[in-house]
Amino acid sequence: MRPDPDPALPSPSRPAVATGADPDYDGALEPVLEELFEVARVEGLAVLDTPIGQTEPRVLHHLGVGGPHSLAEGWSLLRANPLRPAHIVSADRRPIMACPWVLPPGRPGGLVLWRAAGEPTWQDTDHALVAGIGVLLRTLVATGVGQIGIDRLTGLPNRRWFIDEVDRHLDRLDLGGHGGTLSVIDVGNLGLVNATAGREAGNTVLIRLAAQLRMTVRPGDAVARIAGDQFAVWQPAMDHMTAAERADALCGMRLFPDLPPSCSITLSIGIISRQPDSIGGDDTRGLLRRAREMAAAVKETGTGGWRVAQTGSRPA
Repeated sequence: MRPDPDPALPSPSRPAVATGADPDYDGALEPVLEELFEVARVEGLAVLDTPIGQTEPRVLHHLGVGGPHSLAEGWSLLRANPLRPAHIVSADRRPIMACPWVLPPGRPGGLVLWRAAGEPTWQDTDHALVAGIGVLLRTLVATGVGQIGIDRLTGLPNRRWFIDEVDRHLDRLDLGGHGGTLSVIDVGNLGLVNATAGREAGNTVLIRLAAQLRMTVRPGDAVARIAGDQFAVWQPAMDHMTAAERADALCGMRLFPDLPPSCSITLSIGIISRQPDSIGGDDTRGLLRRAREMAAAVKETGTGGWRVAQTGSRPA
């Protein structure tokens, strides 16, 4: 199951599991973080931000393995050294580095990296590298993670483009009295593939799935990569039964036959229909949230598949 949209990080004495990414994440940070992941030879890293009006941070993005204790220790470093990178070796022997920033109006956050237990501690060259990358990440976060654009890895549009595009569709469909269906495709076991077969294998999974989605959508449909391991498809004038048939066909395809048996990929698909007279007139964000809930429910089974959640109708 995917993490809570704003997973709060507790004190180091009460660490929380922090995996995955914030739901508003759209891929803008990923190219920078993936390059840093490789160059710095880390076990994991995360970008933290504190929402306006709150005191606890949320995880904007998480790469690699591990995290709970390392993130808690890293958050302590961010608070203790707000002006420059700092590092420690944790009680479980993991070298941890934190690069802090404070965004207006008083939003603390930063970049946290950790190496595996017993790996070399951080050097001055590491500090310089992380500080330089930190400046770029700070700019991306400060100007809005969700800038409209193209996901560099898959070539698909990102989440912000998808929301804007579907919002325009909904306006036109409401005027014409038509509906549509939104599907979220969640890629299961992607983290396992990255950890065991390598990040290139994980990237191949995403590229291949993106290509398959491009081939199956109609010219008027909208498809995008909306998170590190999630895609979304909006299909105007399509009912949930047809969308479910297509989801079933997608789940049945052998898209990744070259992966080892221990790295089998599952697709969990959440589907929701929207009619012009739907209760509350769900907007795109509401549809995404409901479809994600359905995908998460399927993902919990561990077998993949699809599930439909239909909105109700306004009472007569």
